[in-house]
Amino acid sequence: MSSTGQDVTADTTRDVNPLPASTTGLLTPRGETTIAPLVVEKIASKAATEVDGVGGVVRTGLGGLLPWVTDDSSSPKAAADVHQDTVAVDLTVTVRYPEPVRSVTGNVRDRVIERLAALTGLTATEVNIVVDELVVERRDGRRRVE
Repeated sequence: MSSTGQDVTADTTRDVNPLPASTTGLLTPRGETTIAPLVVEKIASKAATEVDGVGGVVRTGLGGLLPWVTDDSSSPKAAADVHQDTVAVDLTVTVRYPEPVRSVTGNVRDRVIERLAALTGLTATEVNIVVDELVVERRDGRRRVE
């Protein structure tokens, strides 16, 4: 009690081990699961490659000449912003010509949302997609980027 007759209590609670801003926690009665944005980004990128019409890997430089040299410069790229049990994803993909871009990106968005929910339990509130290249199949079976 204070000298005025009112109860005074000090707030002595504090986070002993706060999670870094770049991780998220899924709290359950049995414990907490932390999912880093990098994990979400990898899942989103992989999910995008599962959609028909996404350009996939376009081999350039040594990768175009030597099949054992990998070049993932045109593989889908993702950035994730994770907040507790939700996530916003920015994704950059290539689309194969003559696939309808709007349809392909809609399918990518649906697949990413589905995969993130199934594999992480996170709800994707946004999946923003940039199509940065159009991949054209050449008559000799090789691909070129437009």
